[in-house]
Amino acid sequence: MRRERRITGFTLVELLVVIAIVGALLAILLPAVQAAREASRRTSCLNNLHQVGVGLTSYESAKQRWPAGKKWSGPPTKPTSFEMAWSSFLLGYIEEQSLNDAINFKVRFTDPINMPATTQIISTYLCPSTWRFEEHRTEDGHITNLGGLPGEGLACIDYMGISGPFKDAKDPITKLPYGRERGVLLGTKGLPLKPELIEPPPLRSKEIVDGLSHTMCVVECAGRGVGLKHGQLDNLHGAWASGNNVTHIDNGVNKTKTPKAWYMERIISDHPGGAHIVMCDTSVQFLNDNTDKKVIYWLATRDGHEDIPPDTF
Repeated sequence: MRRERRITGFTLVELLVVIAIVGALLAILLPAVQAAREASRRTSCLNNLHQVGVGLTSYESAKQRWPAGKKWSGPPTKPTSFEMAWSSFLLGYIEEQSLNDAINFKVRFTDPINMPATTQIISTYLCPSTWRFEEHRTEDGHITNLGGLPGEGLACIDYMGISGPFKDAKDPITKLPYGRERGVLLGTKGLPLKPELIEPPPLRSKEIVDGLSHTMCVVECAGRGVGLKHGQLDNLHGAWASGNNVTHIDNGVNKTKTPKAWYMERIISDHPGGAHIVMCDTSVQFLNDNTDKKVIYWLATRDGHEDIPPDTF
């Protein structure tokens, strides 16, 4: 007697059920994988900023002063003068001594002599979570498409120095506007004799009377390339060598939308829910998006005597 062969396999219904189960598992697993990757990137960013904080305090120990947020090569009114920023002065203190030695600080960072050095990517200065970029910045961290203007190829930075709170913000103790340069990484803007000042007065840790752990010096401003004004190139503040890599705080965390956030130098990051800040004791804190703007002002001043809420971090 001839035996019939039975054909085994999935029915259409069974196949649809399997597909549905696989789809459900992927829907569960993919967010978890993405969250794990972001957690890793966030940790890398935190480590970068901690290294920046250690570099700043090492500089202060060696020089007996904090680095200037912005320094001029000569009197600011002199046409040939140019600015330099804290992020250039810090190279020898973040294990980039060879790069520091390659820079001629007597000429502009866009000078052909300096471009081999100032176009070098510094991994410590880049946040691995950054995915939004100003239109003149490449994904790997270089400034581009300048139409022949000096600076093509400069390497970028996702971290920005803070010179104090917004000048018109009011001190909660005195009820008066803070004014300029009340932070740690100082420029010369708003100071007496500004037209002649090459650099701000020296600042020592003992003058940070609010406490090193309650005063911030560097924040995230990720994705910057160039600054625009009226549609025209204004500065190269997204470059780590740029003298414009320092600003006053004038808004909350991630409250200003791109590209305005880049051009106006606001606190912005691509970490979900907030941004990192570096305190003067080298610790790195995470400010969430809902942090009150006045608390950010308080953190930005070195001598405001404000009471920082215990749940800020």
